[in-house]
Amino acid sequence: MTSGEVILVRHGQSTWNDERRWAGQADPPLTDLGRKQATRLAELCRGAGIAAVATSDLSRARQTGLIVAQALELAPPVQLPDIRERWSRTLTGLTAEEIEDRFPGALAAWRGGTSATLPGDSEAFDTFAARVGRGLHAAACLAPVVLLVAHAGIFRVLGDITRTGTNASLANTDGRRIVVGASGISDTGPAF
Repeated sequence: MTSGEVILVRHGQSTWNDERRWAGQADPPLTDLGRKQATRLAELCRGAGIAAVATSDLSRARQTGLIVAQALELAPPVQLPDIRERWSRTLTGLTAEEIEDRFPGALAAWRGGTSATLPGDSEAFDTFAARVGRGLHAAACLAPVVLLVAHAGIFRVLGDITRTGTNASLANTDGRRIVVGASGISDTGPAF
């Protein structure tokens, strides 16, 4: 595989982000603010040499990616199911406050990168990380520079892969630039 640059960003604000709910693989849509964030993201992408857009197959990422692709006059985004957020039957739909009440410290530890474990019935971190790694490699093969719209948990995996301390506490439409190649994945800094 040849190396490729991936500009990895989190999707725009979803209705559940606005309510501070754990979405996981549930599929809440973007809010009006989320669509505005995607439009601002498209402006940041101009001049970055992006030749393709890819997203997870969840609507909040797809909607964000489609807004950017249309603004940049690129083909519709390629959907990569491996880039879906980590699933948790235990946490999905709960607010941050409900998670803290039931599982004190678990959410902060996950987001901050000090624990890979989620409580209850949740996708194993190793399984999640392997899936995300496949998705990052698939994205890098699409074009020399790809915008990949993903989810907060993907950044938690990125921090583990690159040992950079990147974590899941990222604002909507923020991100990182990475290089994906045969020798691995490296984080080269902020997306913009």
